[in-house]
Amino acid sequence: RDVGLLRKRVLIYLLAVFSVTWIYEFAILYPAWKEIRSIAALPIAAVMFFPALSVLFTRLVTREGFGDSYIDPRFRRGKRRFYLAAWFLPSVLTLIGVCIYFLVFKDNFSPDMEYYVGVLKDQGADYAPEVAERMVISTSVAGFFLAPLLNILTCFGEEWGWRAYLLPKLRSLFGLKKAMIASGVIWGLWHLPITIMGHNYGLSYTGYPVTGILAMCVFCTVIGVFFAWLFVRTGSVFPSVLAHGALNGFASFGIYFTRDGGNPFIGPSVTGILSGLPFIICAVIAWRLLSKDETQAEELPEKRGITARGEGGPQRRETQEGR
Repeated sequence: RDVGLLRKRVLIYLLAVFSVTWIYEFAILYPAWKEIRSIAALPIAAVMFFPALSVLFTRLVTREGFGDSYIDPRFRRGKRRFYLAAWFLPSVLTLIGVCIYFLVFKDNFSPDMEYYVGVLKDQGADYAPEVAERMVISTSVAGFFLAPLLNILTCFGEEWGWRAYLLPKLRSLFGLKKAMIASGVIWGLWHLPITIMGHNYGLSYTGYPVTGILAMCVFCTVIGVFFAWLFVRTGSVFPSVLAHGALNGFASFGIYFTRDGGNPFIGPSVTGILSGLPFIICAVIAWRLLSKDETQAEELPEKRGITARGEGGPQRRETQEGR
């Protein structure tokens, strides 16, 4: 009964989040995109709230309640280092990845931001290179420190769905390792409509759009492992929210300093295999930390076996100490 209820909630959540997202993107965004062929001009940020709305829907429909919502920040001694990692590590890893890319592709480095200045001119903003450089540096510095906070609402919309709802339930059903992989692939597939419209990978690559869809699944799985580590070790959704915001605010930093915009599958954006290498290493470390001794991680309610709510199974109970 407990397993069946878990599966039911997972299924309802997935049906809800995929239905509302894909209907919005295919029925509303896609026709507009076919006219203008520019995803940047579309209101895609709205979809980031759909996972959270789907959580609300699922919890209400299945009478699950909100006792294990993971919205307690848990900003206490022993947890604060995870907040620091969430706030700054994505930007630091991005910078390292950009450096790796330009060490390999030295000829594509443009201190005058040739590509970015060209984009501005195409948009009717004719800035001198030094002016554009000051703009990029000032906004990047501000983004480094403020992006997690500025993006907190939209990123909460996603993380409350993927990390704080889907991941714990998949973990209870399949174990943490399989849960991280499955939730990452699902998260990537959720992006399918906007990936078709050019999000992250553009339109002119070999194997479009299948290659981009597969790459997005890999990217989301890698990033998802890091976010899962933050979430599991703290028992709160907010570290992964902040990390998501930091990533979104700094992901394209390296593109500003290219001559041709780079290659989304290689770099210098975080989606590239070369510039994304620091994130891959980070994900491997996070994976091993969680796998080596999962009992050191904060046990999630589903993992404790809260049979009183008819969920989680007859697993050993943990105390509430430290929560």
